[in-house]
Amino acid sequence: MSSLLFLLSLINFLGLIYLIFIFYQKNKQTSLQHPSHSSPQNNKFLNRLTLTRFNPFGDIGGDQSFILCLLDNNNSGVIITSLHNRDYTRVYAKSILQGKADHSALSAEEQSALLKTINQKP
Repeated sequence: MSSLLFLLSLINFLGLIYLIFIFYQKNKQTSLQHPSHSSPQNNKFLNRLTLTRFNPFGDIGGDQSFILCLLDNNNSGVIITSLHNRDYTRVYAKSILQGKADHSALSAEEQSALLKTINQKP
């Protein structure tokens, strides 16, 4: 049973790595098409990111869950949340449009990570 849980956690982790790779490739292709990516007119780059570790379950374990927030200059992008427990790991992705969650609610930790990323200088 524990090997099955390990395998599922590994699959979740690899899926998260693949998702980050896709975002990186998309950003890389866009920068190749627009060589003046440092100009303020070009707001399509995911140029701000924060990684926040936290413990969603209080008394169980440590800060092994995390929130990865990737935003562009328009405060649009994605929040990827990984909730890790002793028995499972779950990964969620939520789209962000102009600083607000698009069609979903944000947890307190996600809202905090979003504000931290928005206040970051590009």
